[in-house]
Amino acid sequence: FGGTSLATPELVREGAEHVARLVEYGEQIAVVVSAPGNTTSELLEAIYSAGGKQVEFTDACAIAALGEERSVYLMTAALRSFDISALALLPRDTETWPIIADLEDHSPLSTVKVNEERPFRLSTQQTVNRFRRFVLPSLRVGSVPVIAGFFAVDSSERMVAMGRGASDITAFIVATQISADEVVIVTDVKGVLSADPRLAKNPRLLEELSLADLELISGAGMRVIHPRALKFKSDNLRVRLVDYRELDHLEESGTSVLGRSETTLYRNPDELSMLTVVGKLGEVSDLQAVVHSWLKENSLPLSAASASRRFSCFYLPSEVAEQAYRELHAVLSERFPELTSINLRGGVGELCLSSAKFIDQPGVITEVASVLSNAKINIIEVITGLTDISVFVPHEEMDRAESLLSRVLEHFAE
Repeated sequence: FGGTSLATPELVREGAEHVARLVEYGEQIAVVVSAPGNTTSELLEAIYSAGGKQVEFTDACAIAALGEERSVYLMTAALRSFDISALALLPRDTETWPIIADLEDHSPLSTVKVNEERPFRLSTQQTVNRFRRFVLPSLRVGSVPVIAGFFAVDSSERMVAMGRGASDITAFIVATQISADEVVIVTDVKGVLSADPRLAKNPRLLEELSLADLELISGAGMRVIHPRALKFKSDNLRVRLVDYRELDHLEESGTSVLGRSETTLYRNPDELSMLTVVGKLGEVSDLQAVVHSWLKENSLPLSAASASRRFSCFYLPSEVAEQAYRELHAVLSERFPELTSINLRGGVGELCLSSAKFIDQPGVITEVASVLSNAKINIIEVITGLTDISVFVPHEEMDRAESLLSRVLEHFAE
């Protein structure tokens, strides 16, 4: 349950009622709760005001956790009022808290941006052991573990905040550890929509979505689930997003997300040619549309494209590139006399690296460029887009480049 869905005690009770109904149907359920509304920011502002901005990280985590703990106690009380056994799990109870993780960053929590980036490493074996001891036995006897989101306990038994997207992260860690069939994110939207409803009219609900597409959507700004959380999704775990105002349809509403998060290196099997149009393209509004339309009319494939104010570049299989060059030169020269030149360069290869971790990982492109530079492999162009990095190199260097970039991806695949 996200913070909006728990904003009032009445909403907590409504959510608990629906959980209780599913438990009565025989479902085994664990509940992860966020702090309601702006509670976390308000708590941090209070301690920084009282402490004159000189507040230890662990103290800030302790007071920030009061928001989630409030939700745990309210949800537990609500479930028990429906005659459902519930177990409250709080991060300050460090001996029984099930999620063990070590942080790389212990700088002060921000009141302005509570969900700031906090890289961490999950202690897998310790976490597995804690779940076996303190969570799974509760599920087996029909009790509902109610778990605070956002926080972990580190190897030194200190409570720590896992950072941006951590409530979603908690949900996926819990789901994986209890071998859940499904994780349901209760939020303030009906699911994943085709567009932002604040900016576009009547966006449609996407009832089913691949995880790869959700990673792109999340990275592009529609943060219904944070991309950092998706890497904790297990292979067979089904994911749904539902609106807290439609809990009457909790079993079947929202968007179902299928698949798993993968880190891959794709090698384009075609040798490519780079068709480049040079000129003051800021003055040419429809050049891209003309080229794409011409390629479609002639059933010619386009592998990739890039553009700036001074050029547009189109990557085509070399076997069709000369035909495209001759005919597009005639079309574009007549249509856009202000263009400077149209050029063709063959012998280009493409490698595409894909990972959801690229979205919030600084230095990835630098690492890619450095490993190729050190091997004296020239980079013709790099096209980046959220989870994907396409690197274009001389085709005769493809084998070496593929081997080197495979090593770059190894630590992202962990």
